[in-house]
Amino acid sequence: MNRSWQNCLKPPSLLAYAALCEALLGCVHAAVPDKLVVLTFDDSVASHYSVVRPLLKKYGFSATFFITEGFSFRANKQDYMTWEQIAELNRDGFEIGNHTRDHLSVNARNLDKLTEQIEAINARCVEQGIPRPGSFAYPGNAIHPGALPILQRLGIRFARRGGAPEHPYEWGRGFAYEPGVDHPLLIPSAGDARLDWTLEDFKRAVDQARSGRIAVLQFHGVPDREHPWVHTRPERFEEFMHYLHTNEFKAIALRDLARYVDPEQTPADALAIVEKRRGERKEVLVEGEIVDAENGKPLASRVYIRGVDGAWHFPKTAFGRGSAVRYERRSGFNTNAVEMHTTLSAHPFRDELLPGRYTFTVERGKEFFPETREVVVRHDMAKVEFRLRRWVNMAELGWYSGDTHVHRDPGDLPNVMPAEDVNVAFPLVYWTTDADVPPSRGNKNFKGDFTAAPVNVAATHVFYPQNTEYEIFTTAKRPHTLGALLAVNHQTVFDLPALPISPIAERAHAEGALLDLEKHNWPWSMALVPLVRPDLFELANNHHWETEFSITNWAVPAPAWMNIGSGSDNERQWTLYGFLNYYALLDCGFRLSPAAGTANGVHPVPLGFSRVYVHLPRGFSYEAWVNGLKSGRSFVTTGPMLFAAVNGEDAGHVFKSPLGAKDKQRFHVEGDVVSAERVGRIEVIVNGEVVRTTNSVATRTRTGAHRSHFNEEVELNGSGWIAVRCWEERENGRFHFAHTAPWFVEADGLPLRPRREEAEFLVKRVEEEIARSRDVLSSEALDEYRRALSIYRSIAQTAK
Repeated sequence: MNRSWQNCLKPPSLLAYAALCEALLGCVHAAVPDKLVVLTFDDSVASHYSVVRPLLKKYGFSATFFITEGFSFRANKQDYMTWEQIAELNRDGFEIGNHTRDHLSVNARNLDKLTEQIEAINARCVEQGIPRPGSFAYPGNAIHPGALPILQRLGIRFARRGGAPEHPYEWGRGFAYEPGVDHPLLIPSAGDARLDWTLEDFKRAVDQARSGRIAVLQFHGVPDREHPWVHTRPERFEEFMHYLHTNEFKAIALRDLARYVDPEQTPADALAIVEKRRGERKEVLVEGEIVDAENGKPLASRVYIRGVDGAWHFPKTAFGRGSAVRYERRSGFNTNAVEMHTTLSAHPFRDELLPGRYTFTVERGKEFFPETREVVVRHDMAKVEFRLRRWVNMAELGWYSGDTHVHRDPGDLPNVMPAEDVNVAFPLVYWTTDADVPPSRGNKNFKGDFTAAPVNVAATHVFYPQNTEYEIFTTAKRPHTLGALLAVNHQTVFDLPALPISPIAERAHAEGALLDLEKHNWPWSMALVPLVRPDLFELANNHHWETEFSITNWAVPAPAWMNIGSGSDNERQWTLYGFLNYYALLDCGFRLSPAAGTANGVHPVPLGFSRVYVHLPRGFSYEAWVNGLKSGRSFVTTGPMLFAAVNGEDAGHVFKSPLGAKDKQRFHVEGDVVSAERVGRIEVIVNGEVVRTTNSVATRTRTGAHRSHFNEEVELNGSGWIAVRCWEERENGRFHFAHTAPWFVEADGLPLRPRREEAEFLVKRVEEEIARSRDVLSSEALDEYRRALSIYRSIAQTAK
């Protein structure tokens, strides 16, 4: 018999008992419904009032806020609530619970202090007109059975702990509360939110709320600046609450458990269920570390773990102030193309895995050999260690990498950039897909306040947050794709719509921004070049992935003269299409520097898989890197490192010559390709044509890399340009490549002339775009296109 009945009546007979049931329903506890969750918030964090409170009120959720005056509560009112705000939460109808005055860890040494610690918060509550708390949360989730009689004596009815010891504290995992099985003063957390929690982690916790079990959730700050390992981002928290709302969960405070649970009904052994769950847990806690093989120092890195059943697993950091960011993307074009990894800070990691065989792959950017190993998971296994071997150190050689097309939340980048060893990143925090909607009101913008200044992740790792993408799929309220244009390194938030395009270019260039053409075969791409004079052309772009090439038959096909089919039937066609389009623009006099971008955050590709290296022999600074990128002192790569010089000068150099038409100019092209796998061909390009090919004969470096030397002479008759590219052949017909920026030659009286097919290709692209958009674009936008067409036609008149 439920004790609530026993406490309410002593029935003289079974008939009298039945007769009184209806009259005494107030003593009956309601059945625990499915989808019942308890929301709890620890530590008196200021964001409980500013962020959490309005969201809970929006969705009609109740919750318990556990109050402590520990940490820097008394002096730091930027990060902690005032007592007036706490009282306001109480007036809103939320429960105020007790978390001890000084955030006292509950253990055998401190039990004699627990009463005074709890009573101090009780007294402060009474001073503020808040009811004496009847709920308690164990500070730091540390528990001791000796605390139970103390809590009972002080009138505590329900007390919440963490997910430990059933699960490690660091994990944030736990079990749902089972009334009658769990002691009401040792209620477990089904989940203790962590920095790296995803919606899947949250769902794993709340979806335990069924079959009489109640999911009690534990949060700290939203955000939490003083305790980053238990921080929850506001946008992620909103995602969690939205999930509860749309899936019809009921969210209550801890005190509300009294509707369903008799707090006096306790198990004979308070810790029996804890030990039972620990004993039944099948998962093995796998611990690991990733270090530099040369010096033993911990490395930030990217980790893949896959079971023999094909399931992916995502490790977490084992260090309180470390970080682990989970990345899961599957291509909508090809469901076999996936990127499932975790980027880890330079600290040990953990994962909970069932016994069995798993494949671990560990990578760090481009400059270390990846390591793949089969790991047999079993109980009492030793820690796994991965020692990554560096094959090239680009920073020591004065080269620093960047990704110019990034769709990651800036909050991820302090973790992701070191793991990928990307020195510079441009997160596109403003992103519009409608020609009539300016980026300031873009439908894909990141939330937050973003300054027009570089953010230092480390001494040589920086991201700049003020960047914009115009990626237009809707024009004049109709589905009508134009394409993409990126503006990076600008100073103000762009409040200009996509059309007309010229004012955007004027604003960007006036602010020192770089305009990136993104991909070559968007419908509007070639029309933009004469209008906006872009600085950058993504030779390595967001269709280049480590996983399967997937985006085929995409956008405007290649012309027949390129001899590459549609230009996107396969990876090599796609790459050559970009090259040949770039060469056509160079031959027509448009000096764009090569860039590389991944759209990591959207596509199944790691940050910096395609990257651009800029040569900074005097050392790294963000400003020098941006200037070097614009000037073309660079090469792009998806793998090999391409070091080249023409007459001893870096790429981007302009050779000026007063020579007449009869004098051919000779140039000495020399350098090395250093790569993880052997490079097949090294090609020298002059004015868009391959004029020299070196079939690589590689030697091994001290670090185990392949080094291929090239040494060629080329001739130019007049103005033109020179570049070098190389191909690193991989398994299954795949490849990596690298391509330098051009060297330019200016010969007086002998201007560069494009080939006729190149000039006619550009003219035709704009003509087709005018015809396609005539009934959609405004007259002003069409006039811009006509201006671009006029420029191309003038250039075509000089073609050879």
